[in-house]
Amino acid sequence: MKRNLIAVCLFAFGAHASTALASPTMVRLGYSDCASCHISPQGGGMLTTYGKGVDEAQSLRRQEVHPVDTSATRLLYDVRFVTASQFAETLATGHDVTSTTFRLQGRSSLLMSEHNRLSGAFGLETPVLTTAGMSASTAGNLVVYKALYQYRPTESFELAMGRDEMPSGIGLPDPLAFIRNGSDAGDTAYPTQLKAHVYTHRLQLTPYVFGPGYEEPAALRQHGGGIVAGVDIWKHRAIVGVSSRLSEASAFHRTSAGAYARLGFGKWGILAEHDFTTRTTRDESAPLPQAQYLAGHTQVFFAPVEWLVTSVAAEHLVVDAAQQTHLYRLTPSVQTRISDNLTIIVNMREAFTGVAAGRARTFSVQLAVKSVQ
Repeated sequence: MKRNLIAVCLFAFGAHASTALASPTMVRLGYSDCASCHISPQGGGMLTTYGKGVDEAQSLRRQEVHPVDTSATRLLYDVRFVTASQFAETLATGHDVTSTTFRLQGRSSLLMSEHNRLSGAFGLETPVLTTAGMSASTAGNLVVYKALYQYRPTESFELAMGRDEMPSGIGLPDPLAFIRNGSDAGDTAYPTQLKAHVYTHRLQLTPYVFGPGYEEPAALRQHGGGIVAGVDIWKHRAIVGVSSRLSEASAFHRTSAGAYARLGFGKWGILAEHDFTTRTTRDESAPLPQAQYLAGHTQVFFAPVEWLVTSVAAEHLVVDAAQQTHLYRLTPSVQTRISDNLTIIVNMREAFTGVAAGRARTFSVQLAVKSVQ
């Protein structure tokens, strides 16, 4: 179990490190949700006209921009290239692995009418370290991250249907991968969904139902529903909320409940999300019919200037099955936005299970280059 947890940790980092460019840290400036800067209220994906201006203003080489009017332009698109080089070592054995991964990603959004839009994102990416023997594969994968129909009758309500990341409290891909790979190893990161986004002056509410993404094994294909609900409790700089999810698969059923917080105070802030999951097998002869998982992510960030964000994140996974097992991760990180075209991220991650044989360290440098429409 301990070796598997370390492998999960390394895989979750490698598979999602290149997508960790979202900015819930904007809560420090009074952005309590993602709808001001992103076309999707869930965040990520294409930027609004206002969001493009903010993106440029937070760059080291900022300059005057004249972005397209996203509320009127029929077709929006951009292309980005992300490369991540990482060095991983298992401290107890001295086993070292160096790898480089690449991702070429295209994103687009088609405005069909005043209230109707199609959004998509896909990419060609090379796999990273595998869990079996820590070997690297050179084959590429075509991944569809998003394929959504969005209906927005008012500024405070949207209904979306299609393939996307699951809603969450803080919306960071890497913590989501950590939680999912700990309690739902092998499940898809991009399920099929029908979800509603309701966001008012103080309330943020996302109920949803979901089904399989169909790239996961048949026994892990789940369907179910959940909700993410948050409340602005202080001047758009302190959002706290809860989440819950129920799902069914052919081999098990799963329930989870969680809580989250996004707090920002000028140059610094805190992002935190914790999730408790119970997974019960349908096999009545199984010696361990039920397993429980408690996963938590807490990140403290500091932005001395707008183009530079430093952070320290700590994560903890507890697996209670035959015996209780713990996995810890600690990640200091620096993100530098050179321009609206170029971002560099450097971090170091240490993972350990509390025993000498279960400890690993990973150093990573990520470079993201994108086009700007």
